[in-house]
Amino acid sequence: MKLTWLAPAVLLTASATAQAVEFSGTATFTNDYRFHGISQTAGDPAVQASLDADFGNGLFAGIWGSNVDFGDDANLEIDYYAGYTGNLTDELTYTAMVLYFQYPGYDATDGNYGNYGELEFKLGWRGTTLTYGVANDYFNTGKDGQYLALDYSYGLTEQVSLDLHAGYSFGDYWDDLDIGDYQDYSIGLSGSAAGLDLSVAYLVNDITSGNEVDSGVARNDNALVFTVSRSF
Repeated sequence: MKLTWLAPAVLLTASATAQAVEFSGTATFTNDYRFHGISQTAGDPAVQASLDADFGNGLFAGIWGSNVDFGDDANLEIDYYAGYTGNLTDELTYTAMVLYFQYPGYDATDGNYGNYGELEFKLGWRGTTLTYGVANDYFNTGKDGQYLALDYSYGLTEQVSLDLHAGYSFGDYWDDLDIGDYQDYSIGLSGSAAGLDLSVAYLVNDITSGNEVDSGVARNDNALVFTVSRSF
């Protein structure tokens, strides 16, 4: 289900005319919430949901949430985001977005983790997406964390796509950990059936065996991740 709301455009732009805002959302189940190759749920399943607003002029905003497990008081992640997307050419698109990651219940007084903001930029061309994200205060540690990713999706059939991903995590935050800078990769299939969006992907990374966590908090071993989503 999609909802359309006519809001005064003066709230969105300097125009005095009305601007249509289209709302959409998703509900998702996954057997493991992985972020840059590292589990945010200690290898356990996650239930996730999002609500997005498209202002019809390139501007968008939304909120996304998931359960998490870091072995402490945090059990929920809520992400707020807003940005602008447009076309440089008929086939080359760009997106600039600001995000704020919030972990209700987190006690960050020990200086380890906490809420933080991030800037993200994307370029898209013929099924290929280049992403760069940077947070100057990653996890509220006072250290920068950066992420560079390349994704490619190829339609094998009208219903099924092959999805390839390569990512690179780097910055002072990672330099100060035993893990150090690292790369993550995945290969998977995605498609739709019976009104559901389905995907399966196999994730690997180059974290050395001495820093590999194969169970519990911050699990970072190789994983097969299944995801089922429903849009409305």
